[in-house]
Parts: sequence; structure tokens; C-alpha cells
Amino acid sequence: MDLQVLGNGLLVMASISAISSIAALAFASLENGSEGARKAGHYLSLATLGFTSLAVLLIVSAFLGENFTLQYVAYNHPTTVGPWAWLYRLSGVWAGREGSLLFWEWLIAAFAGWIAYRFLHKGERIATAALGIMNFVQMFFLSALFIPLNNPFGLLPPQYIDANGNLLIEAAMSPLLQTWAMIAHPPTLFIGYAGLTVPFAFALAALFTGDVSKRWVELSDRITVFSWLMLGIGIGLGAVWAYIELAFGGYWAWDPVENASMLPWLTGVGLLHSMTVYRKRGGFRAWAIFMAAVTFVFVLLGTFIVRSGVVSSVHSFEEDPLSFWLFLAMMVGTLAVAVIGIVFRWEKLKGNDSFERIFSKEGSYYFNNVIMLIAAILMAYLTMAQAFPSWMPGGGMTFGAATFNALARPLGIFYILVMAVCPILSWGGAGWPAFWQRAKWPVVGAGILSTAFVAIWALAMMPYYTVEADAPALHHVTALIGLITASLAISLPIYLFVDGARKRAAAKGESFFSALGNILIKARTQSGGYLTHLGMGIILVGLVGSTMYVKTYDVNLKVGEKTEASAYTFTLKSLDEKNVTNGDVIYTSVLDVTKNGKDIGQAKPRLVFPIQLQSKQQSTQKVALIQEPLKDVFISFAGLDSQERAVLTIKFFPMQWWVWFGFIITIVGSGLAMWPKRTPKAA
Repeated sequence: MDLQVLGNGLLVMASISAISSIAALAFASLENGSEGARKAGHYLSLATLGFTSLAVLLIVSAFLGENFTLQYVAYNHPTTVGPWAWLYRLSGVWAGREGSLLFWEWLIAAFAGWIAYRFLHKGERIATAALGIMNFVQMFFLSALFIPLNNPFGLLPPQYIDANGNLLIEAAMSPLLQTWAMIAHPPTLFIGYAGLTVPFAFALAALFTGDVSKRWVELSDRITVFSWLMLGIGIGLGAVWAYIELAFGGYWAWDPVENASMLPWLTGVGLLHSMTVYRKRGGFRAWAIFMAAVTFVFVLLGTFIVRSGVVSSVHSFEEDPLSFWLFLAMMVGTLAVAVIGIVFRWEKLKGNDSFERIFSKEGSYYFNNVIMLIAAILMAYLTMAQAFPSWMPGGGMTFGAATFNALARPLGIFYILVMAVCPILSWGGAGWPAFWQRAKWPVVGAGILSTAFVAIWALAMMPYYTVEADAPALHHVTALIGLITASLAISLPIYLFVDGARKRAAAKGESFFSALGNILIKARTQSGGYLTHLGMGIILVGLVGSTMYVKTYDVNLKVGEKTEASAYTFTLKSLDEKNVTNGDVIYTSVLDVTKNGKDIGQAKPRLVFPIQLQSKQQSTQKVALIQEPLKDVFISFAGLDSQERAVLTIKFFPMQWWVWFGFIITIVGSGLAMWPKRTPKAA
């Protein structure tokens, strides 16, 4: 049996299992539904996971064995050699259109399988409905895999392979994808996408069953945090990949596919906060369900952007009209069902939503939702505008980074301010005197930090400012407001940790550091939230420096020539050419670097031409970085000009490592908040 027949057969069996499970679970949900039908639905969900797992293993084995009879494997296999080559081969599974969709479906099946296993012997009606919805989503993804352009089991024409199974054509994974970041970036992103199906399924299950108590939130909140966390890790790894691999000199270019991954992360923030109010106060019920549905719609929009061809992107795949209509129908259907369900259950969804004071925890949560929803809708609209008809505002236009930055900077700074203040607000609001009593020391700390940040701005950012055509004064004012806001976002969680540890130490007779450790371990949800806020404040400092104060030098040098850039001198020492074991050709420009006359080492940016793609002149740049606490020096090498001079780009990114450090703190905080609580053992 060939791989095509076997692979498609497994997809057929997975589809049959998913459809049968939906039928069994629907029957079990009826008033007189049987327990046997419910369990059958769970077992069939596990069968769907089994069949999709076998299909993924089939693709994995084809990549690891370099079986080029499958067209997908032939066009997405890496050329990397060495002890870690198998990891790059494994990454081929999600490197292209067909494999990434199969991998995504398998992850949805895994989450559905987790629900099926967890509730197999528990007759919770809401879990039964949620599992049916998960399988309904799977049915759409499985049907998409049978569309020719999405099917990973298509065969390569036999004339393209010799008798020994070797390729006779130039085909391989893009050299840009053959890096460690792309081994980890797509899987974490897809885990986040797939996991966000779970809160959507439970939210709709609450509407379908009429059980709009906090139970659906309790059953899905941890997996929601986990999925949002994985999505954030995926976005961060994608930024690292762009920074070190694309050589455009940055980590976020507002590309449509980049934006697509950010959309559900933004609304996911609103979803998590809404679920908190739902669970603790019985409020924001409609908000939570709506945000769960909108987040899932934005997950689908990411697939739609990548696979429909309606939006131009360096990351998108070939246009496919069938995928266009399939995913468009899923998005419209999802939103319609959610809105109709909310309207139908409106009386039951009324909860403790009102707030008398804007300066209250409820008020900050409300603004959090509004800001995240507006930001996501604006980003989605501007991203998709090029596909809209001309009579719509901005229809047919492609918006660049300047437009997105003009919206994102003030909106993002305002959001960080709301986020920073939220932990010291009280439910219902406690008035200005009580608020100031909690805020005064964080404000003092923020004042000290602001002074330091303004000094850093003047000494380490302003020297790299490139004059913009529009309102330089507004540019600097925005940056300073951002730094002051960041100082509060950093100061406040530090104060809360110190104050909490001090009070616990006095009450429990513990040392300060023991008390602090116990707070981190025992109050994980709250401590994780504080760390996440701290990380966002640090990221904001990094964003101000590394996006608003960047200086670029484009230079062409012959061997022995030098150029000066700010306080640095770069001397081109040599141009080296090397053929590695797999046949790739690597060109390296070796630069001696001095700062203020002091030698600080060498920089070696490279240009790599994979052997299997050399006739197509496909290459990838490997940048060189000189990293300092207050800036990165970024050097890329694009080849030789007509006079055999090295074409180099040198960029200065102030505060760049603050972005990465803040990202790590945010991930640690989110992970701590997600960590399950211990369940007390029964007596």
C-alpha cells in the first residue's frame, strides 16, 4: 500500500470517527439520551485522535527517512546536516501548507482527546456538549485536508525521482526556515491556536445546555491560560526568528501573517480577565462567552489569511478558493452562533457587571476588554483592508508599519497604564483616599525609575534617533510617556511583592525571603499575574528604544577599508568562502570592531547558499550581533556589489535585550499562573 492511500485512508477514518462521535454525543445530550451513547462518543473522540496521530506519524517517518515519493516531503525537506539534522527534518512536518494544517488538526484532536479521557466516567452535560463542539471543529479541519492544495499525501510525479529515490529536481525547505527558532516557533503557535478551541467549545456548550454558571470557566480556565501562554511563546519565538534570520533589521514588520498571530493573543487577554470576573464575581458572563468566540474567530482568521490568498504576505501560501470559502464559512458561522446564543440566553447571562466607579477593579477589567477588542478589530481591519472593496474605508489599500505604529503606540501605552493600576484597585472602588494609600509608594518608586529611564532615553536612545518627517516632538513625547508608564508597570508589582512578603513575614514569623517564596508558590495565580505585568512593563521599555530610536548605516566596503558608525569603527578584514559537508556555500565577511578606539572583537555576518537551491539563487543571511545592556549592534551581509565590495547594513537597536528579558518574565509569570493547584486528598 503506498503512502498516499494509507495516509488518506487514515484521514477518512478520522473523519468517520469525528462524525460518529458528534452523532453519539448529540443523542446522549437528549433528555432520554443513554450513558452508553455518551461513552461511545468519548471513545470515538479518542479514535479520531488515534487516526490523526497515525497520519502525523506517517508524515514524520517520511521526513526522517527522506521518502520523496510524497510531494510535500520533497518540497519541504531540509538540507541541514549534522547530529541535529533529524530535528530539522521533523520541522518539515509543519514547514508548509499541507503539513501545518494536518499538525494543527492533530493538536485539536489531542485537546479533544484530553476532554474525552478526563470526562469519560463523569456525566457532566456541559463537557459532553463541549466535546461534541470540538469534534465539529475537527470535522471542518479534516474536510480541509481533502482539498488538493491542503492534502499532505499527494504523490510527486515519478519522473522527478531516480531509481534510488533521489530527487532529480531542485526542491527543499526554504533556507530561511532552517534555523532553531523555526523548529520551536510553529509548534508552540499551533498549540496555542488549537488550545483556544477549548474555551470556545465550553462557552458554546454553556449556551447550548443553558448552564451558564461558572462551571464552564472552572473546567477550561487553566487550559485557556496554557494556550494563551503557548501562543505568546510562539509569537516571541517568531520575533526572535525574524530578528536573527530575516536580516531586515527588526523583529516585527506588521506583516499580515504576523498580525494574524497577534489577534487571538490580544482578545485572549480580554478572555482571561473576563473569566476571572466570571469565576470570582459572577460578572462579565456575556463578555467571557463573546470573547471566547471572537478569539476562536481570530484563530480561524489566521488560517484564512495564510491559505486564502486574499492578502499578500511573504508568509502566505498559494491561493486556494476552496479554503477561502471553507474558513470564511467557519468564521461567519462561529460568530453568528455565538451572538444568537448570547441573545437567546441573555436573561441568564445577566450578572454582576455594573460598576459605580471607573477607578474600580471592575472598571479596569471592562476597559481591558474594550481596549483589547478594539485593538484586535482595528489590526484585523487594517490587515485585511487590501482585500476589501474600494467603497469601504481604506478598501484596496495596503497599510504599512507607520500606520500600525501610529495606532499601536498610544493604545498600547494606555493599556499598559490600565494594566499597571488594576492590581491596587478594589472591587466596587474604595474612593480616592484609599486608592492613594495603596498607590503612593508605587508612585514614588515609579518616580525614581522614571528619572533613570529619562536619563537612559537622553544618553542611550536619543543618539540613535532618525528624524521622522512627521512631528518629531510628538514622537519624543510619546516615547517619554511610554517610559513613565513602564516605570509604574515595573514599580507596582515589585512593591506588591515586597509589601506582601513583609506583611506575611510579620504575621507568620518567617524571614522576608521565605515569605516571598511562599507567596510565589502558594498564591501562584496572583503572583503569576504580577510577574506578567512586570514583564509587560519591561517589554514596553524595550519597545520604546528598539522601535522608536533605531539608526541604520548602509555601507559598501572592500577588504582593508573601514567605516565609522556612531562610536564604532568597522574594518573589513577578509571575505571568506567555505563549502560545507552538505554542499552549501557560505560567504562570511569578517569585521574587526572597535568602540571609541578600544577593540571589542570581531563580527562575522554570513550569507548561505543551499546546494539544492543555488541555481534559483536562494540564500539566507546570518546576522552578527554585538549585544550590550543598553543596545544591540546588528550587522548583516547581503553579498558583493558590481565592484566586489561587501554590501553591509549596520543598525543600532537601543534597549533590545529588554524586549527579550521582559518576554521571558511574562512567560514565567503566565506559566506560574497556569500551574494547577493541588487538590486536597479526601479524608
